[in-house]
Amino acid sequence: MASELIAQDRDWSPDWAIHPGDHLEEHLEAREWSQAEFARISGLSKKLVSQIINGKNPVTPETAIKLERVLGMKAYIWAGLQTEWDLHQARRDPRQLSAEDRAWIKRQPLKELKSCGVIDSDSDEFDMLHDLTAFYRIGTPSAYEAKVASVPVHHREGKGRGEVIPENVFAWLMMGERQARSMDLPKYDRNRFIKVVHSIRELTQEKVSVFAPKMKELSAEAGVALIFEPAFSKTKLFGSARWVDGLRPVIQMSLRMKSNDHFWWTFFHECGHILLHEGRDFADDKGGAETNDVENEANEFAEGILVGRERLAKIIQMAPRSKQQVKLLANEIGIHPGILLGMMQHHKVIDHSYMNALKEKYELRRG
Repeated sequence: MASELIAQDRDWSPDWAIHPGDHLEEHLEAREWSQAEFARISGLSKKLVSQIINGKNPVTPETAIKLERVLGMKAYIWAGLQTEWDLHQARRDPRQLSAEDRAWIKRQPLKELKSCGVIDSDSDEFDMLHDLTAFYRIGTPSAYEAKVASVPVHHREGKGRGEVIPENVFAWLMMGERQARSMDLPKYDRNRFIKVVHSIRELTQEKVSVFAPKMKELSAEAGVALIFEPAFSKTKLFGSARWVDGLRPVIQMSLRMKSNDHFWWTFFHECGHILLHEGRDFADDKGGAETNDVENEANEFAEGILVGRERLAKIIQMAPRSKQQVKLLANEIGIHPGILLGMMQHHKVIDHSYMNALKEKYELRRG
């Protein structure tokens, strides 16, 4: 929590600035000096002093040194005031906002980003442009597409109908990246993460209050950022696996999974991507043969962790037909019966409308 607050403080900057000329005027008034008097003792022209006070001329490094000598306030402070003013003016420059920039802003999921604190609720277009480009870590909206193309990611996407907006998907991913960057984690340790995955598997029968903090803690010990981030509208995402800067593995869960079978399947599926596909560029679920290969591999990994491939094949062949059978088998395996039921439904051994009372409903929070 402390590291997150520090990161937020570093990102904060005021939405106002004061021209150094205002400070200069205050110094002269405090000393009861006229502009002409100050010009004589500082070696500056009366015209320059007047222009600085009226905000029509900047304080150059040479001028800052003279101000330091006469007024005692360090030159770097005068220079810093000028820099802050220049940055503020640049951000407020109407020339920054083209019609294309305004259209780009409107395409972003502004409601969700305001809710998450990325954008202030009362921000104008200038502030939104600054906040959005800082959030996406791009210099200008024209660099947005290049940024999107530079992010290799794989995610589980819900099937069925419904519009998917690419900007909403990417913004959701960047919410996870922002959290991951704020976490103070050790270097990724693949061997340790393998052990962590098996340890987390033992938590599948626990309540949310027990497993949620524990799985994040265990993942962090192996250098993996596990993020719970509620889904944005029109994304249809269950989970995502990716690497930030090629170094930090991130598993991001959308919390759309309201039943334990979906939740745990998604988590171990994404673990499979991290462990099996390091260094591979991922497409999304609508990609070609390469995507199908990595998807199948991640599916098999999840099945192997949760049940075991050979044991799963035997259970499928057995085709359990009652709640009691599912419960007994799940107890033997050591997982919640709802998870085993979900796998049986996925393999079409049991109809999706049957026995769903065995599943446990989850409500997880952002974090």
